[in-house]
Amino acid sequence: MLQRSWWKASPSSAWAREGAKEAEGSPSVWALDRRKDPLCGRALSHWAEYGQEGGVQTCGNSAALLEEHFRVNGGAVRTRFPPEPNGYLHIGHAKSMNMNFSLAFDRLAASGAAVPTRETIFRYDDTNPEAESKEFVDSLARDVAWMGWKPARVTHTSEYFGVFYEMALELIKGGKAYVCHQSSSEIEACRKARLDAPDAHESPYRSRSAAENLALFERMRSGVAAEGECTLRLKMQTAENASNYNMFDQVAYRIKHHPHPCAGDAWCIYPTYDYTHCVVDALEHVDYSICTLEFETRRESYYWVLDALDLYRPKVFEMSRLNISYTVLSKRKLTKLVTSGKVAGWDDPRMPTISGLRRRGYSASAINAFCRDVGVTRNENFIEYGRLQHFARLDLEDRAPRRMAVADPLELLLEGDDAAFAKTYDAPNHPSKPEFGVRPLTLARRVFLDRSDFREVDAPDFFGLAPGKWVRLRYCVTIKCVAVEKDGDDVARVKCVVGDAPADPKGKLHWVSEADAAPCELRDYDHLFSVGKVDDDTWEAQLAPDSLVVHKRALVDASVGARPADGAPFQFERLGFYAVDDDAKAGALVFNRTVSLKSGNAAVKVAGASRKDEQAAQLAKKEAMKSVDPKDMFKTDDMKLLYSAWDGDGVPTHGADGEPLSKSASKKLKKDQAKQAKLFAKK
Repeated sequence: MLQRSWWKASPSSAWAREGAKEAEGSPSVWALDRRKDPLCGRALSHWAEYGQEGGVQTCGNSAALLEEHFRVNGGAVRTRFPPEPNGYLHIGHAKSMNMNFSLAFDRLAASGAAVPTRETIFRYDDTNPEAESKEFVDSLARDVAWMGWKPARVTHTSEYFGVFYEMALELIKGGKAYVCHQSSSEIEACRKARLDAPDAHESPYRSRSAAENLALFERMRSGVAAEGECTLRLKMQTAENASNYNMFDQVAYRIKHHPHPCAGDAWCIYPTYDYTHCVVDALEHVDYSICTLEFETRRESYYWVLDALDLYRPKVFEMSRLNISYTVLSKRKLTKLVTSGKVAGWDDPRMPTISGLRRRGYSASAINAFCRDVGVTRNENFIEYGRLQHFARLDLEDRAPRRMAVADPLELLLEGDDAAFAKTYDAPNHPSKPEFGVRPLTLARRVFLDRSDFREVDAPDFFGLAPGKWVRLRYCVTIKCVAVEKDGDDVARVKCVVGDAPADPKGKLHWVSEADAAPCELRDYDHLFSVGKVDDDTWEAQLAPDSLVVHKRALVDASVGARPADGAPFQFERLGFYAVDDDAKAGALVFNRTVSLKSGNAAVKVAGASRKDEQAAQLAKKEAMKSVDPKDMFKTDDMKLLYSAWDGDGVPTHGADGEPLSKSASKKLKKDQAKQAKLFAKK
């Protein structure tokens, strides 16, 4: 390969380590018995050695190609992380990074393969100029660096555009590629029909001569041909591989009169992913090409291109995609959430993007710990979102200083001996880390309690404040409610006395003093979707209407600082873990809830409701549904956030964005209405 005409034009040609001493590493990986490969786990198909016992798995590489590979790589073992810059990286990419930068090498080392030099290439797979942008390119670089990964090299597939073009000419001259004037819909129709009669559904342009194809390809290259007029396709299909959908003469080049974010306007024809990713893997001498399971059926086409060009063949390993409850990881769906305004951007803290998780308060170490715990398998898996939250709590529990904040302030007017107000009270910044120190609390005559911690009517299982009841202000004095002032039906303020309670109260409430209070906004984020397993057809209708609750009048202990750094973590006692948002300003702080406290009971207490109260509320809601006419069940205030049009029976026909619902979504809604009709009939 090093002697080929296009090699010097390849950016990776400079990587060749001429005269480098052979060292353990890449050769030892290839020397592993094909049946014991720690990543592949089995022999790769498509080669004569497939199915044979023992021996080295070469993936069809000749001795000369392997020798060349070792000379270029020296003793390194190389993987690559190749995202497309058509959106932001998400938690699924975090798993891929963990595999390509760390876990793959750990597995190799555990198997006995010497891995003296670990190299991971960070490659922008940028072959689609219409979907890619500088914003996405910059976001990828920022997220990879923030996650703590240091690539050996950073490359762009677009850097190889000249090489791909020279290779395409070689394929045309060798009778392995042709210019096709079928439309995309005609190609798709042929592809679907080919199973019954493969030969009858070949492109009518497949038999063109090499000279004619070269002339037509030059017409494409020069910009004369219009977009969609023609494509360059590879002659992959044979009678033997007709059953493989991905071998139906894949498109290698298409016309796009659109500038490229990195290559500019130098090209008007762009190569496809299926043509380029295997070629760049070969040119960059990747030992292991790691991807997700949906690409397993493309393995045959991957090696077809490398065979046709007689390039070095990497080993290919497919792993299962990451699936997490209460979210979606499809780039198409995430893009639609952003472009439709359902979220406030790619870094919206409800998004599963790395930028969104960072803004919400997740650290890189917590995300990486989650990815290591999930591991890599070929089995389809579905991970509960709570597993990710678990690692966030472990991380934040250890490093987040404690402060107090009230989401919905209720004014308390305190009476009592001046001595109680003449001193400060110390509160630990961390309950189990003395090195974090303490912070002073000032007891003023006017303090603020969270409104959920007060009731006009007490209950045995309520530990908050009520008329005639003693509670303790956390780290401070005990108080008793002696009077309630109201503004209409609402409690305006509560009068309390400071004194000695007859016994230490069970209720120990968080509070903020007028002397120490700083105004802030608390943004309580929850799951983006209302169901654990989001349905592909009705996913937009399953968006949770209350995934963000904003407390604009909140107060926080001013010891958090005038303007803490973006992402600075805190645990607001009894509320949860919060991080400083980018929108925060001095005098107008903004905090995002990263994750609630671990204990579900704590969350119940914060809400001011007992478990019995919740159960009673659920029963009341179920009872109330019995009186709802089935024709009105999808027209409640909550439902109007999800739908915009209904049929004569009251079944939604269009989503909130005005798009018609799919047949499967409509069918499900009709079933729900039928259940409600039975419930309504029994009232």
